[in-house]
Amino acid sequence: MVIGLIPAAGRGERLRPLTDRIPKPLIRVCGKPLILHAIEHLNAIGVDEIVVALHYKKEKIIEFLKSQIDVSIKYCYPDKLLGLAYTIYSAKDLINETFIVHLADNIFMDNCKYVLNEHIKRRADTTLLVERGDPEGRYEAIRLERGRILDIVEKAEFSYGYRGTGIYIFEPILFNYCKNVKKSDRGELELQDAIKNMIDDGRRVFGVLLKGRRVEITTEEDIRRAEEMMGCEK
Repeated sequence: MVIGLIPAAGRGERLRPLTDRIPKPLIRVCGKPLILHAIEHLNAIGVDEIVVALHYKKEKIIEFLKSQIDVSIKYCYPDKLLGLAYTIYSAKDLINETFIVHLADNIFMDNCKYVLNEHIKRRADTTLLVERGDPEGRYEAIRLERGRILDIVEKAEFSYGYRGTGIYIFEPILFNYCKNVKKSDRGELELQDAIKNMIDDGRRVFGVLLKGRRVEITTEEDIRRAEEMMGCEK
């Protein structure tokens, strides 16, 4: 079995004032909340058991999910917003097998099951779905050679030519690295630093190139762009 983990804890600062009233995972794109886009994509990949990590306006998200979907969902509650590694670590007691981290603010317009297939085939410890591109101040820079990830730097000021897309596949060993990661210069516990430490330890960390299209929802302009790409402009 493979478990899905959706980090949905953050405040969505760059979508304010929308997120002053509505938690970012409930922001609608094409009439559907972001978190539902993520759940449906995980279902399409073959994931039926999902953990959702909640903090900001968590009651609103729970209320929506209980009323809208018929999927097995468990919840974890990071007590602070200290970065993605901290949020993922809060799910450690609910996950003891391969799991897919699917960021709630990324919409994929094509089924990405192939990345899970590659993770299994390669017997990887970690597999990232990556795309060609520069960090642009909001993505990680990824050094990818012959399928192996050799370096990863969050929000780098340089480019290796590849960046992340919001889907990560892990074995439970990741929790050990999340537990031991140090705060970054931004004052956060970065998932990318945990992955970097796995690479330095010789763990099997791979990258798979995205096939198809995706859009990350960070600003209101992203919402408009996504709806245009998906053919559902208002």
